[in-house]
Amino acid sequence: IRDMFDYGYHRLTAFDYAPEGVECASRMFGPERLQKMDDLRVADARSLPYGNGSFDSVLEKGTLDSIYLSGEKDKQLARENLGMAVAELARVVRRDGIIFSVTAACAEAVQKAFDDHNKAFKSFEQLRDGSFYTTEDGYTSNNVDATMLVWRR
Repeated sequence: IRDMFDYGYHRLTAFDYAPEGVECASRMFGPERLQKMDDLRVADARSLPYGNGSFDSVLEKGTLDSIYLSGEKDKQLARENLGMAVAELARVVRRDGIIFSVTAACAEAVQKAFDDHNKAFKSFEQLRDGSFYTTEDGYTSNNVDATMLVWRR
């Protein structure tokens, strides 16, 4: 997110479930970036403190993995928590907004949570499903050890 800021994205909001995560992000961003950010706070992704349609886009990097894994051996609880977080992302991104998920450990669970939400609410069009895409000049879309999933609301 620091790189995004440095490339010109200045209306940025970030949160972490742990106060220590917010403290670490504050140090990483530094005072100049923090003054220009819209918001940095402690928040729970299952109950976000933002209004409906507040964001043009959401970049989620590992948050949904962490939520799913926090259910440990109780997979029903893990699916319920993940479903709550997906519903919140759907609520806070504006219509025609983008949700970009970078997931590593739980790609199948994240995909299923979005699929389940979409069955109930018909709110997403999936733009990227984790497959590799190659541009005309030979670049690939995925050069990290993660799965990139993208939906439009």
